Amino acid sequence: MNQQNEIKNSSTRSPNKAMKKFMILVAGQFISSIGSGLTDFGLAIYVLTFTGSVAATGVFSICAFLPSILLAPVGGVLADRYDRRLMMILGELFSGLGLVICLVSVMSASPSIVVICIGVGVSSIFTALTEPAFKATMTDLLSEEDFARAGGMVQIANSAKLIISPALAGLLLQVTTVSTLIIIDMLTFFTTVLIIAIVKNGMVIKPRSDAARSFTREMKAGIAAIRGKSGMMTMIVIMTIAVFCLGFVQILSKPLVLALAGETELGILTTVIALGMMAGSILISCLKQTKSYGRMLSIGLLGCGIFFALIGVSENLLLIAAFGFMMFVFMPAIQIGAEVLIRKNLANEVQGRAFGLIGLITQMGYILAFIASGLLSDYLFEPFMNGNSALAMNIGAVIGAGAGRGNALLIVITGVALASVGIIVSRLKSVKSLETEELNTYETVVESCPEGL
Repeated sequence: MNQQNEIKNSSTRSPNKAMKKFMILVAGQFISSIGSGLTDFGLAIYVLTFTGSVAATGVFSICAFLPSILLAPVGGVLADRYDRRLMMILGELFSGLGLVICLVSVMSASPSIVVICIGVGVSSIFTALTEPAFKATMTDLLSEEDFARAGGMVQIANSAKLIISPALAGLLLQVTTVSTLIIIDMLTFFTTVLIIAIVKNGMVIKPRSDAARSFTREMKAGIAAIRGKSGMMTMIVIMTIAVFCLGFVQILSKPLVLALAGETELGILTTVIALGMMAGSILISCLKQTKSYGRMLSIGLLGCGIFFALIGVSENLLLIAAFGFMMFVFMPAIQIGAEVLIRKNLANEVQGRAFGLIGLITQMGYILAFIASGLLSDYLFEPFMNGNSALAMNIGAVIGAGAGRGNALLIVITGVALASVGIIVSRLKSVKSLETEELNTYETVVESCPEGL
């Protein structure tokens, strides 16, 4: 009887009340994002200073990034099988355990980079519990017309890591050490856990008679949900390509700017450019309802790609800042447009594992970009633009020649590719079909999975 009442109350809850609950959750995410940004910034500088090696800093970044990608599908299955609120709480707490490992190492008499990498790896592993559960929780709490607005709020919270944390960490490191940043991050975890615990109604998935279904079969159900529509697979390919292109700007923007200016200017540019994501997120969060999320995705890809390419054309820091800002303005439209199209076409009961699988596939675009951009820059584009061939001189007449302009050329090519994807998306029938196709129920998805799995 209590379960029936809970389901009934969940289905008839006030939209305004549900949005308020979600806004409280986003506030917790905002606090957690600032804390995570402090640790990311502080530990990256610590590792670089301690080792004097960019390669060691790269290994640190992989340890902090890759585990959460690889384990996202597992976190998705758990988010669909168990209480999503519990998954978020456990993910936050055990992520804090990884920070304890880092804190012990940096405060010891003989700090170990290996131990620090293990610590951030542990934290990243348990992040895989939190993110799929948080994304699926949006569907638990909100109605479809609020998805875009809520997505904009989430983007605002996540952008705090890029806008607030670097400046704050830089100031704190003038008067304290990296260990203080880690402690602050740990305190934000406890604050976030408390907020999640408070916002509890409507966050538990509805009871299912198949709770004892095998873990493997549940994973297969997630795969079946994704493969059930051609448009869904097309969206995954599009997002993987977009992530791959955007991964290039993460790697190439720093050497591009440092070839023109110093680290202080780079820090200012980073903050200004990141403000573009905040502006874009605010614009989308103000939208009550969007007529076409496919159009939103297409416009986001096109605009982001155009300004991405323009960054490589200019050698003027003010223009680079302006183009970078505009590029980031369009980025939330890409993520929110794609996420809403996918969310509308997935049964709520399977969203956790589906988002986990989608995250695994698309985020690998970053890893590939990190590898490809370094190799292409060091062994092809930089040597080419520093050469004296007729083609290099002709290109140099447009974008400039010398150190850093090989990276600029690579940015231009990648930006044009991203903009081209935006144009192609606007013409794809499979993407348009996601706006109108009927949602497959969870039972339909499960029936497509063999019983033996």
